[in-house]
Amino acid sequence: MPPNLHFILFIFISVSATFVSSRQIATDPRPHIAGAATPLTKSLVFESSDGEKFDVELQTMGKVVEYCKKHVRYDGASNNVTAMDEMRAFDTEFVKVDQGTLFDLILAANHLNIKSLLDLSSQTLADMVRRKTPEEIRKMFNIKNDFTPEEEDEVRMENAWAFE
Repeated sequence: MPPNLHFILFIFISVSATFVSSRQIATDPRPHIAGAATPLTKSLVFESSDGEKFDVELQTMGKVVEYCKKHVRYDGASNNVTAMDEMRAFDTEFVKVDQGTLFDLILAANHLNIKSLLDLSSQTLADMVRRKTPEEIRKMFNIKNDFTPEEEDEVRMENAWAFE
């Protein structure tokens, strides 16, 4: 457990970023359909010490805070088997979220330098694509295949190890 996890919220709010504003943003994970209503969600805008601004959905930030609180509680309990089992169970349930939230968690963990959350959320994403074909992955993440059949064959030949 990183020693700075106890102070991650303090660091995030007071050192790494300054709260700039709160606003309503439209969110819809589906492709835009003309005339379709999109739900509104609250977004917080933070500005880093180097002037970069980040829009953070309130829901995602709440998940990050939830994760940090739980892990701070179990910090130093590495010799307590019951506590470690509880933390693993929490982590397993914590990452059972939709893809959009998972991507937001990865970005937040990266920006906030919460290595354990970044590792957990990245591993979850890796598990999602494990043993999937390129076509299944494209469908899962709505990725358009812009290769010609010849280009795709060439890529498969150059990277045959990945398709075994």
